[in-house]
Amino acid sequence: MPFLRLATISRSFVLASLTSVFLAGCSDGSDEAAAPVAPPPSVTVAKVSSQDVRQSARFVGQIAAVDQVDLVARVSGFLEKKAVPDGTVVQVGDLLFSIEKAQYQAAVTRAEADLASAKADAALKAADEKRDKDLLDKGHVSEAAYEATLAKKQQAEAAVEAAQSDLEQAKLNLSYTDISAPFPGQIGKTTYSVGEVVGPSTEPLAKLIRLAPVYVNFSVSEDQYLNAVKTHGLNPANISPERSPALSLVLPNGETYGETGKIVYIDNHVDPTTGTISFRGQFDNKDTKLLSGTYVTVILEAPKAETALVVPQAAVQRDQQGPFALVVTDKKVEQKYIELGQQIETNYVVTNGLKDGEEVIVEGLQKVRPGVEVTPVLASKPAEQS
Repeated sequence: MPFLRLATISRSFVLASLTSVFLAGCSDGSDEAAAPVAPPPSVTVAKVSSQDVRQSARFVGQIAAVDQVDLVARVSGFLEKKAVPDGTVVQVGDLLFSIEKAQYQAAVTRAEADLASAKADAALKAADEKRDKDLLDKGHVSEAAYEATLAKKQQAEAAVEAAQSDLEQAKLNLSYTDISAPFPGQIGKTTYSVGEVVGPSTEPLAKLIRLAPVYVNFSVSEDQYLNAVKTHGLNPANISPERSPALSLVLPNGETYGETGKIVYIDNHVDPTTGTISFRGQFDNKDTKLLSGTYVTVILEAPKAETALVVPQAAVQRDQQGPFALVVTDKKVEQKYIELGQQIETNYVVTNGLKDGEEVIVEGLQKVRPGVEVTPVLASKPAEQS
């Protein structure tokens, strides 16, 4: 019995060994057939190219009215009339508000009466002076008596001048009861209602703002200013609309404003707190779309186009060291840090780090890293450039 059991175990061991060898042989052949070498990943590349571009600089600006005024009552009284509704566009000379006139008209009448009285008294004193002059010449009055009469005449003449001045002031106060538009523009919200007391010490009645043209104020750093002087020939001493480079605006909603403007003023010093120089542009604002106080992007365009290297925006990545692009050289990926200029539509101007004709990856960036081999596929050009 022990012999039979040993023989059975030996026979089973042999069969198991043969089976293992057979299966191992089959497994080795199968793995080689199922795991071929993977091809390099495919990426889309675009060539760095030289193009004629009109470079520009961008600044944050704010629209400001050329003229705006707080309409203040220069005399006290009840607000008698509000001539136009809030928000009305008015012309120069249009009546806006009226203050009660009765007391000021009465002051004019009183001043006219005082002037007439002073003139009558002056005429009387002039007659006395003439009479005493004749008597002095004939020796009938003393020199002292004549001098007294002459002094009274001169005093009366001075009283006439004072009365005339009082009348002019009374008429001026009366004119202040009507408040008219000093320039064309739009009137804002009225502060007071008809019947309220207003005067020089109260708040302004309303604000009047000229709608067109408008200013745009923006600040330029010292290096940007020097570049603008070099590029555009700007000179604060003789800046004029005729000599100014063109300005354009991007509105808060991203829309490009339809008009172009000109620089009309450059400050004569650098602000020591910000290190910037104040610029002022002007736009006709014919459509009155630009409102005072609106923040906009101001674009200062170069006077002519220049050749520059351009790379698609999709090729630019950034890390802690700055912007970079993945370049394909001999089918291998290389990381290159670059210096960027301005953005032009969907491209960037490259000022350093890339060469004309190099191929940069624009699609498939997530599949590669520096040093790996790839299969580059040249991106097709946009329809408008083909």
